[in-house]
Amino acid sequence: MGVLQLRLLGGFRAERGQGVPPVERWARPGARTLVKLLAVTPGHQLHRERVMAVCWPHAELAAAQRNLRVALHAARHALEPELAPRAPSSYLVADGALLRLAPGAVVVDADRAEARAERALAAGAAPELAGAWAEFTGELLPEDRYAAWAEPRRARLADLRDRVGLALATARLAEDRPEEAAAVARHLVEHAPSDERAHRLLMVAYVRQGRYGEAARQYERCARALAEEHGGLPGPETERLRHAAFEGRVLAGAGAVVVPGVVGLVVVPGSADSVLVPGPAGPVAVRGPADSVVVPGSADSVVVPGPVDRVVAPGSADSVMVPGPMDSIVASGSADSVVVPGSAGPAAAPDHAELVAAPRPAGVDAASSPTGADVAPGPIVSGVAPGPAEPAAAPGHAELVAATGPAGAHAAPGPAGSGAAPGPIGSGAASGPIGSGVAPSPAGADAAQGLAEADAARVRCDWARTLERSGRYDDAIRVLREALASYGQQGRADACAMTASRLAEVLARHRTSREAHAVLAAHPPAAQAPAEVRATCRLARAMALFHEGDYEAGLGAAREAQEMVEGAETSPRDAGGQGGLADGGEGHASRAGLLARALAQQATCNGLLGRFDAAEAPARSALVAAERAGDPALLATVLSVLRENARRAGRHERAVALGRQALALAEQQGRPTATAFERANLAELQLLLGDTEEADRLARAAVELAEPFGGTVLAFALTALARVHTATEPRAAEALLARAARCAREGGHRQAVDEVRAARAEWEAARG
Repeated sequence: MGVLQLRLLGGFRAERGQGVPPVERWARPGARTLVKLLAVTPGHQLHRERVMAVCWPHAELAAAQRNLRVALHAARHALEPELAPRAPSSYLVADGALLRLAPGAVVVDADRAEARAERALAAGAAPELAGAWAEFTGELLPEDRYAAWAEPRRARLADLRDRVGLALATARLAEDRPEEAAAVARHLVEHAPSDERAHRLLMVAYVRQGRYGEAARQYERCARALAEEHGGLPGPETERLRHAAFEGRVLAGAGAVVVPGVVGLVVVPGSADSVLVPGPAGPVAVRGPADSVVVPGSADSVVVPGPVDRVVAPGSADSVMVPGPMDSIVASGSADSVVVPGSAGPAAAPDHAELVAAPRPAGVDAASSPTGADVAPGPIVSGVAPGPAEPAAAPGHAELVAATGPAGAHAAPGPAGSGAAPGPIGSGAASGPIGSGVAPSPAGADAAQGLAEADAARVRCDWARTLERSGRYDDAIRVLREALASYGQQGRADACAMTASRLAEVLARHRTSREAHAVLAAHPPAAQAPAEVRATCRLARAMALFHEGDYEAGLGAAREAQEMVEGAETSPRDAGGQGGLADGGEGHASRAGLLARALAQQATCNGLLGRFDAAEAPARSALVAAERAGDPALLATVLSVLRENARRAGRHERAVALGRQALALAEQQGRPTATAFERANLAELQLLLGDTEEADRLARAAVELAEPFGGTVLAFALTALARVHTATEPRAAEALLARAARCAREGGHRQAVDEVRAARAEWEAARG
């Protein structure tokens, strides 16, 4: 006989060590669901009525009993293909009203993982924890991710996996094995992005490896995840870790470093585009070549041992020291000294500098400074007024550094023999080639604040996309309105137009097209806006027209969007515009993504207008563009369009294949409404192919998933389930259609309303 191994982690599989292997493709999905249901249930036994309630909740009693008998027979022969007719099963046993998996004959991998995890947690030793961690080979039944019957066991196993992972990472840190601890912690964060404990362990592991920049970035990821999931902030323990990381911070190749508050120590020995310290600071040092260092607030010292173009210290600074060659120094506040031991361009201390010194090259005589300080000029050209500088550092593209601990690092003063020996300097360091000038306070601080506001709006747009994909539509609309208001206050026209387009699409899908049109009318793109910005706005209009049922006008708007994209020579990002595409938070705003959306919209509208031949070419072109764009959500949308066109053309097998691809992508992206929509469409396709059992399973799963969202998606799901039951349970189908009609009206989606009417007509025809 052989022991039957049922594997639930990573996907359902049945295996036997000896005998004929179980079938890989089950003839009846209901039979497979029956076995999975028993496998996830503690004790692996259930009452027949419970099985019928879970597997066939909408069926009448006689139909459910008949379905159960068929499923039992199919399941037994799937597990034991050699089983003779009417012979008892070795694995699936009926005991009166109970159904069970035979004890001792069936082994479930989830049971083994659970038992080993509990033993390892009790022991607490690293080897046992590592062994238990290895048992968790995947998610419990990912193909049934939204099935309510699997949720209790899934939650239990996920909790155990997280506890084992946290304990193992902690043990690896205690053994001074931070790389292994980081690997476990990263896995935990991937599976539970809002688990602050896992983020903390990963930060500690990075710090132990000296990867301070990674630790800081991990803090930011943690903060974003907590805000998106719970609307909260990291706790005090995580904040303390953040400060600890920043006290030894390393940023290689950072775009900019911005220190907005009180700072004890900032270390950036790699390259950075700019360093801005608008608030009070301890010592600030730039150890490598730099274009600019700006300290508009007070600072103990500014040290630049390498070549630099410009140092600005318009606040109070004890010293500004540049031992290497540079273009200019500006100390517009009170400074005890400005020291330039190498060659320099202009140097100026227009307020109260006690010393401005530039040791001369050999053979140059000293001269007296107007301030009374001795000046040994290298090739100094002229005084420099502390006026506005070059573009300010943008904290949205920078790493945010804020540390409050005591300064502890020391900065070397520069080349030997330079004449500058400041002694030990407790310094924050920001080094490397720095690319942009930064305006001094208050202009620098104001610029940084404005850019910080732009970055906050950009984060809101990203957050809104996450909210929408998780089905939190009201929250997504609220956050997009906040981003739109922020961009409006900043006068960023392109960003306003992009964000308004995104908001209009969400409103069209989940509110009303009237609201969508109003938003678009209030924030039109400027005539000189980049083509991609104008195309995105036109696509939003096409979407609103589509949802209100004006397919002809929607088709025209989509064609105009396509022409704009194809006529664009460069993107706004390349053209140096406002960065509207990025500011609007549009992940699909690449040219390929925009083109795919425009073509898919044309294919959809042509299909709904009955022009199936005209829909084919743009649909195929949309698939090519979507694959080039690399956006899974967009690819799922295009596959859905192709699936629908194949269905309308009568190519049902092709439609099922495309629909399954779209469903898999929607599930991988964690998009519940898209998943429900794809399941509903697949249910209707299976019904057309004559597989009523699979159609029923898919339709019920669609309804279950769509219930919390209501509106359009629930209307489609209910309609699919009604079609499944029209022939066998007409009364139930009639009730489902009545509810679907209410949902379609509430959603305001013309296609949903038409679909319910068509299903109602089919129901009446079946009734005679």
